[in-house]
Amino acid sequence: MKDRKRGLNVSIYLESQQAEALDEIHWRERKSVSELVRIAVSDYIKAHAAGNDSFKLDNWQETPDFVAVPTILADPETKWYPYLVDCDREERARLMKQVNAIRDRIKLSGPLS
Repeated sequence: MKDRKRGLNVSIYLESQQAEALDEIHWRERKSVSELVRIAVSDYIKAHAAGNDSFKLDNWQETPDFVAVPTILADPETKWYPYLVDCDREERARLMKQVNAIRDRIKLSGPLS
């Protein structure tokens, strides 16, 4: 990967509606177009960084009780705690049952070395 100490100049193509909307927003918010694009890129990077979960929509179609949760090794502060705040009691109980089943299975498998 190239050394990016000074950043990266890019050019983008926007459809006319996007360009008009962006022009209106940047004047209203008193931010440059470059700043708005940097914000959008930062948000995109946060949303798609390592460990970001992706699920095919088919999962819900094929298995109606399919539940998407953060990956097991996801950062608790940024992934698990926000997820758990939105869980109802029943969902937390199902999650705890699964966690206990995994823990019990690990205990039964013995030492990992």
